[in-house]
Amino acid sequence: MKYILFFVLVVIISFSLFLANYLGAFKGVDISEATQGPFQTVYIEHVGPYHKVNKVIEKVENFMKSQGAPCKRTFGEYLDDPQTVEEARLRSRVGCLVESTPAGLPEDMKLGEIPQRKYVVAVFTGSPGIGPLKVYPRVNDYMVKQKLKQSGAVIEIYEIHSITEKNAMTTTYLFPAVGP
Repeated sequence: MKYILFFVLVVIISFSLFLANYLGAFKGVDISEATQGPFQTVYIEHVGPYHKVNKVIEKVENFMKSQGAPCKRTFGEYLDDPQTVEEARLRSRVGCLVESTPAGLPEDMKLGEIPQRKYVVAVFTGSPGIGPLKVYPRVNDYMVKQKLKQSGAVIEIYEIHSITEKNAMTTTYLFPAVGP
């Protein structure tokens, strides 16, 4: 019986370490300050949990693909703080960063622009699913040390480099910042 429990424990620990490595839990986060933008966007406004925006992003991606303009970079602009706003009321804009304006947008899609401004930029090559746990605390620490204050919605830009390769996705987090 002891051997079975030991084996189960080893399997659970091994799987947990594999999963953490696969998601990028052991990867670093590169943080800097830079002026970024402007970015032209095609987006849909979403209300609800932030972790459920993938289907909405896919809808915009599919539309762009049907227009002959594949979406190379997708984004999420997260307007509310999930620590102060009820999950069902969280607002976001999600879709594609585009080079040119597509014709004949569906009724639920809008054109927009993310303005050029100073951002604290964090680049992470792990899963965006662990970004809130890995990236956000590090950026908050950086902003405190640099005496910066967040001055707007966080923007996450997702770029898939290869579907077949592990770690072939980069998420760039843009935190609008003001300060010294």
